[in-house]
Amino acid sequence: MSTIKNDHPVDTLGRPISPLRICSLSPSFGLYSAQPVQELKDKGWEVVPRPPEMSLERDSVLEFFRGCDGVVPGMVKMDQEMMAALPNLKVIAVHGAGVDHIDHKAAEDLGIAVCNVPGGNARAVAELALGLMLALARRIPWADRLVKDGGWATVMGCQLGGRTLGIVGLGKIGKELARLAGCMGMKLMAHGRTQDREFTERHGVTWAPLDDLLAGSDFVSLHLPGTSETMGLIRAPQLALMRPGSFLLNLGRGGVVDEDALYQSLQQGHLAGAALDVFSYEPLGESPLAKLPQVISTPHMGGFSVESAAEVGRVCAQNLAAVLEGRMPPHLVNRWSPPA
Repeated sequence: MSTIKNDHPVDTLGRPISPLRICSLSPSFGLYSAQPVQELKDKGWEVVPRPPEMSLERDSVLEFFRGCDGVVPGMVKMDQEMMAALPNLKVIAVHGAGVDHIDHKAAEDLGIAVCNVPGGNARAVAELALGLMLALARRIPWADRLVKDGGWATVMGCQLGGRTLGIVGLGKIGKELARLAGCMGMKLMAHGRTQDREFTERHGVTWAPLDDLLAGSDFVSLHLPGTSETMGLIRAPQLALMRPGSFLLNLGRGGVVDEDALYQSLQQGHLAGAALDVFSYEPLGESPLAKLPQVISTPHMGGFSVESAAEVGRVCAQNLAAVLEGRMPPHLVNRWSPPA
């Protein structure tokens, strides 16, 4: 049984006397579209962004969150110990879809609502995946470096049309990518937890077991959350099933792929290349994998576009406002009920 937390003093009508406080570690909440944050401020609430010089070490984060009624945690891990140390906390609102860094059960036990924005940045991630496929197929980063280094040579690549794309995780992002890739004339395969038959039939997507998808695709694009079922899903045996000269993309969570096994597969020439927007440890720091010339590395930027930031920010603010005003939020992840 969860408990409802209401530690702020209220007037006779139940309205908080002191302003509610929202602290954000998201690098984009309120940055590219000020309106969602302004709407929260118009309610008389404080919205505090992460100071530029602030460290993301646990003690610094805990001190920053202290006294907050709502937090936008970025990718910082929210576990039971941290939540228990924040007695005013009522809502954790993720500025995006992924919530694998939050202990849902602990939040439920402490009466804290966990909210996200499913699909708000799906188009942005799908477009980046398509862009990375084009970059791999036509060797765009290598051609760019060649010319800038004073070279000039024929750079031979392949076209996407007629090639097979295997999408692992046919959620909102995977479906957006299927639509885009289908317009490029790619053949489509997909694998995931549940099949949307209406979508796969309408878009000509072949649903397949994972091993068959890996063996039958020229490009494999991963769009999976970080769960106990998905972590380490792609290891050496799975990489060995992929076609020689094929490409792997990961825009889900870094831990889905065994990075050491991927490094070996690329070094040995089995895979022609990889594009990685996520890594097991972020920020990346030193990584032999990212230093390979046939790897394109990006800084977990898939969901960040001007358009997606505005939409995700809007829904994130709605989630915060609803919980702090005692209403059901648009997108609740854990079990929580508004106070009676």
